[in-house]
Amino acid sequence: MKSKEIEERVLDPADGLPVMKVGPWSEEKHVALSRYVDSARKARAKWGYTAFIDLFAGPGRVLNRDSRVISDGGVLSAWRMSLQGGTPFNQVFIGDLDADSILACESRLIAAGAPVRAHVGTASKTVDEVLAALPKGLHFAFLDPFSIEHLDFEIIRKLSSRSNIDILIHFSVMDVQRNIGGDFRLTSSRLDAAAPGWRSNLNLEAVPKHEQVNVYLQYWESLVSDLTKMQVSQNKPLFVNMNRGPLYRLIHLSRHPLAQKLWNTAAMPHSPQQTLPGF
Repeated sequence: MKSKEIEERVLDPADGLPVMKVGPWSEEKHVALSRYVDSARKARAKWGYTAFIDLFAGPGRVLNRDSRVISDGGVLSAWRMSLQGGTPFNQVFIGDLDADSILACESRLIAAGAPVRAHVGTASKTVDEVLAALPKGLHFAFLDPFSIEHLDFEIIRKLSSRSNIDILIHFSVMDVQRNIGGDFRLTSSRLDAAAPGWRSNLNLEAVPKHEQVNVYLQYWESLVSDLTKMQVSQNKPLFVNMNRGPLYRLIHLSRHPLAQKLWNTAAMPHSPQQTLPGF
């Protein structure tokens, strides 16, 4: 769901299609994604069908707010890397709430040679459409929502119904940090969809403020383990802004030890920015 980030339309002079404005840290996210796609090429080669799924695809190209450089977004980065590795995905499924974004992304993927199926709507809706059209095979889903309130846990649970699927998630630490204290006593919270039951299962009053985000994340991970039977990989790189404020983690879910090993190696290496107190 990227429509909020295209408030002021910016067009890519290369193709005349809209781009999404992002912070400079997005480039590192797409590098980590591409490295994993590349590292899994031998695994893809063993399957008759593999698919890449991006339910928050946006227009497919992004504009760095600082450098003003335009580059590929997540799904285009992943597709091009699969081509370079010699084991391209058999199908690319994309979705987004913004129809113009999906049209732009679909056009760009087709121009890049990708067999693409596009869906317009919320990820909670398009996940059902994708799964209905998804053959058996080895699949990789990338969930990169605009904010954590759009990371409905049901999306993850439904995707996990496929036994051979890995899921890479943009988990917004910043959103949790911003809302967890004020939302704890409300009748509804922007954090409820991502981690159902968190307020009734967590005693935040007994948790120091700087540890509350981590406690929420641990509860979310317990839901992943209990409800999807998938495992959270050890490497969960934390991305920060220019003031070292925490932004998000990339969290990889899988069932196969090889997938976990590949992600733990392919993810951005550990650095001081990933050891901020409470995160």
